[in-house]
Amino acid sequence: MERDDAWNRLFERMPISEGISKDGIFFVSAAEMKAHGGREPRLMAKIDTLAERPAALAENGLAIFPVRNGRYALFPDPAGKSFHRFAESDLPAVRPFRSAIDLDRFDTFPHGRVASESQALDFAYLSSLLPAFCGDPGMRLTLRGRLFSGDFGFRTPVDGIPVGVSRVQIEVDAGYEGDEGIYLVEAKQGRRDDFHIRQLWYPYLNWAARTRKRVVPIFFAYSNGQYFLTEFAFGGEFGELSVVKTKAYCLEEPRARLDFPAMLRAVPMGEEPLGAFPQANDLDKVVDTVLAAQTESGGESGTAGITKAEIAARFDMDERQGDYYGNAGNYLGLLRRREGVFEPTESGLVFAALRSRSARTATLARRMLEIPSLRRAVELLVAREFRVEKILTAELAAVIRDNTSLSASTPGRRASTVKSWLTWIMRNVDIRVS
Repeated sequence: MERDDAWNRLFERMPISEGISKDGIFFVSAAEMKAHGGREPRLMAKIDTLAERPAALAENGLAIFPVRNGRYALFPDPAGKSFHRFAESDLPAVRPFRSAIDLDRFDTFPHGRVASESQALDFAYLSSLLPAFCGDPGMRLTLRGRLFSGDFGFRTPVDGIPVGVSRVQIEVDAGYEGDEGIYLVEAKQGRRDDFHIRQLWYPYLNWAARTRKRVVPIFFAYSNGQYFLTEFAFGGEFGELSVVKTKAYCLEEPRARLDFPAMLRAVPMGEEPLGAFPQANDLDKVVDTVLAAQTESGGESGTAGITKAEIAARFDMDERQGDYYGNAGNYLGLLRRREGVFEPTESGLVFAALRSRSARTATLARRMLEIPSLRRAVELLVAREFRVEKILTAELAAVIRDNTSLSASTPGRRASTVKSWLTWIMRNVDIRVS
């Protein structure tokens, strides 16, 4: 990986480890990073998730934070306080939200299409979803984009060394202000397992030093028609970050009503796909990938599609994971891989044109029943009265082994993806039994 190689070169050519052992902190300039690392500093320092963290930093338990324009501080962070990790318990049930206005009036509303981060934020604001979450109906959009910070500071987590920050570039995806508060939003396409606290902490520290109003940091994610919002509160210590509240909404009916026993009787089973068996646990993100491929192709199969690098960039993951999500779309018959590009199939184009989340859910459920390995997994779910926790990993591994060419320990590892997809079904389907 280019980032790993660049950081390895930087550690080899600069006394980073020695400096940190002696002083507890090491400062490096953008010019030094480019000269010794051989890569653009902004690309080396852009670490938004744990998956993007270079091996050299992970192995040495180090964090990197910008402190001046073109200057960075490296210091020990063995507990990984630079990152917030979302727990599974942080994932709330998705509830429908009745928009304050008729969104069907707007031809640009992303029915059945992937929405950019800014577009998702705009419709969350326009519908009054975001003001309702914040509890401030009078809030107005006042900030957006990149700007240079004022002066603020913090102390490192291990040695408590004071770090002054001045005139660094920060980015606010959207900032809103009301009579009592300022709401700073970091927005993402697709849910995240974790994120670097700098994305919310620096804007928070910057504005907390400038106003007497309450400054509220919010992490926002849009995925497959769902809006996930988490309000945080920062404490006085490095990485002291707590969840105030978290909610999830959909501007339409979020769940499909399906009768799986009837579907099992009606949907014929086809052949097991020849592509790589799925190892992409977030099925909503698979949907986002299919929609993104359709958007990038301009609506015509075969004209463009999306690469694993573009998938990775969209979801702040490494290219290996980007490949997993493209392959999952391929396995479901919604994408095809050609010369390193994932293109929408005819079925994928039909899928991407569906205007509701519940329709996409029903289509995915039917597609899973057409694939022998996934159908057997759904049959297990029905047999266990739709209790995913009653299905053993070993049972799913046996299903995968019996229906694919996978062997040894691989079916056991892939079973986690299948179990995640069954959990997704239970989160997104109201079960009917005829």
